[in-house]
Order: sequence, then structure tokens, then C-alpha cells
Amino acid sequence: MSISSKFKKGAIAAAAFIMAFSACMFSACTNNSDDSSYSDNSSASASDAAVAELDLLEENIVNDNYANYYEIFVYSFCDSDGDGYGDLNGVTEKLSYIRDLGYTGIWLMPICPSPSYHKYDVTDYYDIDSLYGDMDDFETLISEAHTLGISVILDLVVNHTSSSHEWFKASAKAHINGDTNNTYYDWYNFSTSSQTGYNKYPSSLGTIYYESRFDSGMPDLNLDCQAVRDEIENIIEFWIGKGADGFRLDACTSYYTDSSTSSQEFCDWISTTIKSYKEDAFIVGEVWEGIGTIKEYSAAAPEMSFFAFPVSTSSSSSSYIYKATLSSESSKNADNYYSSCGNVISMASGGIPVPFLDNHDMNRVAGLMSRDENRIKFAYGLLSIYNGTAFTYYGDEIGMIGSGSDPNRRIGMLWSTDGATTIAPSGTTSTEYCFDGVEEQLADEGSILNYYKQANNLRNAFPEIARGELSRTSYDNNKVLIMHKTYNNSTITIIINFDTSEQTVEGDYGTLQKGLCAYRDTSVTQSGTTLTLPAYSIAVLK
Repeated sequence: MSISSKFKKGAIAAAAFIMAFSACMFSACTNNSDDSSYSDNSSASASDAAVAELDLLEENIVNDNYANYYEIFVYSFCDSDGDGYGDLNGVTEKLSYIRDLGYTGIWLMPICPSPSYHKYDVTDYYDIDSLYGDMDDFETLISEAHTLGISVILDLVVNHTSSSHEWFKASAKAHINGDTNNTYYDWYNFSTSSQTGYNKYPSSLGTIYYESRFDSGMPDLNLDCQAVRDEIENIIEFWIGKGADGFRLDACTSYYTDSSTSSQEFCDWISTTIKSYKEDAFIVGEVWEGIGTIKEYSAAAPEMSFFAFPVSTSSSSSSYIYKATLSSESSKNADNYYSSCGNVISMASGGIPVPFLDNHDMNRVAGLMSRDENRIKFAYGLLSIYNGTAFTYYGDEIGMIGSGSDPNRRIGMLWSTDGATTIAPSGTTSTEYCFDGVEEQLADEGSILNYYKQANNLRNAFPEIARGELSRTSYDNNKVLIMHKTYNNSTITIIINFDTSEQTVEGDYGTLQKGLCAYRDTSVTQSGTTLTLPAYSIAVLK
């Protein structure tokens, strides 16, 4: 396999920084809040900042867009200056932590100026929100990330802007005055009569309504306006020029109301435009729909990828991961999961699949898994075996809980149990942390965090996992799946035990390379052609 030159440089830097990182990463981004309760699920002392010794495989990073991505809500991630809000410098401080966990990409939720905490209503597409820092901070983050072999993609929100954006103010004024020659007259969709999806513009000079499907503070751009498309192209060129490696496209199904075809065509236009500025850009779109619709978008816009929503917690009891773990269809675990592996590939229509467990709009996976440490781990293990580029939402690696309102899903990252962060968006009603913080879990070999680290290591060590062609060997127990993946003439076998009790598999499937076990103090073992798999375990053989 070809090794990414970017990763080679990153590996050297990571080796140089890791000792300093282990000693000092917990000195920032924490305070003395004690308003939450915790359960002690760690065998390590809370004051022990050591990093557990794990048996990790040598990485084999291929220079392509198949990767492990980590989603970051900057506001709640890490506060570097003590003002009570996360910032870009805080993200930069934690890049070594992210890379050490095996993530080779990060997705930054919106970072441009905005009046809201979530920043999906942009007022300036060419700057950094002052709460997060400035452009120098962004450029430093990009440089440090690339040194460590981490790609950075940005949330690109072009379905709508903020109602405070100067474009919108100028457009509204032009409509009130009937000034059809104004530069911004056609940039938004206005009407002289009330209609579904429109809000009244506050003015004493005339009555007009503007399209704003998400919120009155988020007027929809007129994407049929050539000047708007030209401006979007300028925005793309600007951020790629700043070093961005790609984009996450927000609200793809909403680009055109009630017209899937037009929205798909826009996805094709914007992804092709991005690729014209950066040929190897990674582009992933939000199409919060079922497998059929996602396949349509994938086929219509082959230059980009789309999140595999049926995998995630958004599907609740229909989630592919849920059906493979907690479903009452216990006799179909292996069949359900193998079928889902094919569906994830199928959704991408020949492109890169993008499986994930949850994101900033969803209840976190730890809740769906009943706050059970073993199930939380196994859910991520199953995600890590899917083809494609897998995404993790910040805090899931320590089993953070978040449900109900969006602010509850975006609470502060718990860097240490003894120094719980108070970073939390306005409107948060719950800051419960079910498990220990990063510091404690790093020191605990059996923690959720270290399970995530080992699962990512498997993906990084075996390119076949993310890219391989699927096949299956039948087995008489549907609690056990024997699956094969072939990539570049190399085949690995993945054997999964979905049962809560130990299973033994007989057969010559190669030599055990690594076992991934959800239950503490268990391990996969091989004796001759006999493989013993503990409950909720995954084995890779070659």
C-alpha cells in the first residue's frame, strides 16, 4: 500500500509531541465546576494522567479520502483563553489528542461570524467569528493539523444566510423600494403575499415576505441567481486558498423547496466547482433521508459523498447498528449487519460511503445503547468495520450523553472528571456526564475511549476494512458473522460475535491479527484453527 507523505510527516511530529501532550493536555480547557454527578467506570485514579499501554498495530495510511473523521462543535470543545467558550486555539491544542486516537480528519462546524451560538446563520463568509478567534488562529490550526496528517473540512452553509447579513438587508430594501437594478435584488426569494415557508419582513415602508424555511432569522438564498452562484464560488476559492481540505454541505435537500431534482443538480454544481479548485477535496453532504433518496443524490452528484443516515441514531430502533445489537430480532444479528454493510456501500452509488453513529442534531449514541459501556463500545466497533469514511461526534469516545434539545446535544467536552468544563450553549437543560472524562479514560485500558482508539487503529492498519469488496462465509449460528474484504488483491477475514456469551469458531481463516473486545478483561484467542470470541467481540484475520 502507498503511504501518504502527509502522514509520514505527521507521524514524526506526533512522535515528538506525544510525551509533552500526555503530560500537559489536561492543564487547559477545564475548570472547577461541580454541578454534575459521575459514575466511576474507570479502574484508574482520577489524578492519574498516564496514557494506558495498548497493543496497537502499525498504521498503513492510504493517500485517499477514506479516513476517520472527528466532528467538532468549536463552541463546546476546548476553551484556550478562559472566557467560557471553545475556540480555534483550543482545537489546535487538542490536535495531538485527536490524531493519537486514530482520527485523520476533522470537520469543523460553522466558524464564520454569526449572531447565534450554533453559527448556521452566517453574516460574513470570509472571516472567523470573534468568539472563536481570528484568521491567524485558523491558519495556525490548518498548519498544525496538516503537520500531524489531519485533514480539515469546513461546514459550508449556502442554503441560507443570517437575516443580519448585509446581502439580505440590501435585497430587502431593494424589494421595498422596487429597485430592480440593485445588485442584490435577486439574491433572495421575496413575495408581496404571505405563503408557506415565508416570513414577513419588519418594515414600516412596505409589506413583503421572504422565504425562510428553517427560521425567520435564516432567509433562503436564491440559488438560481447567477450572482449568488458566483459568490459561492468565491467563498469556496477563498477557504481552499486558506488550506481547507473540503467541505461538509449543510441541508442539501433544502436547496430547492419541493424539488429533489433541482437540489441534486445544485449538489452536482457545487461539488464540481469545489473539485475545480481542489481536485482531491473531500465533500460530504447532509441528506437526512432513507437509502433510496441518498442513492439518488449520490448518483446525481458523483463528485461528493453523503452521510449514511440509516446507520445513525436518527433511525432509532431502525438504525442498522441498533438492529445488530439491541434488536429483538436476535436470531438475525449477523444477517442484519451483513445486509447493512452492503446497503452502506450501495448508498454511495460507487463513491465513498460515510457511516456515522450520531451528530450535533441527534440524540447521542450512548443513550440509544442504554448507557451500557459494552454496548456503546460494540456499536462503535461495528461502525469501524463499515466501508467508507467513518465520522465520530466529539465526546462520543468518552460516552457523553445528550438528548432532547439541540443545546443538550452540544454540551461541553469533559476533559477531566475533576475539572468538568462548564462550556454549554444557551438553552442547555442537562449537563449530565455518565462516564469519566478524557484524562481518566486515557489511563484506563478498558475504557470507551481506548476502545475507540483500538477500533480506529484497526481501520488505519488494514485498508481493506474501509475499501474492500465484501463476501461472506455461511455459518450455522446467526450470532456469528464471517465476512471477507478484498482490496488490491489482499483479503482479510472479519469475524464478529454478536452474542453476549462466548462463541467458538472452527475453520482456517488465517492468522489472528487483532481482536477488539467490548467487555473488559476479555480477549480473542486462536489455537490452531479454533478461534474463541468473547461476548461482543470482533476479530481480524489474514
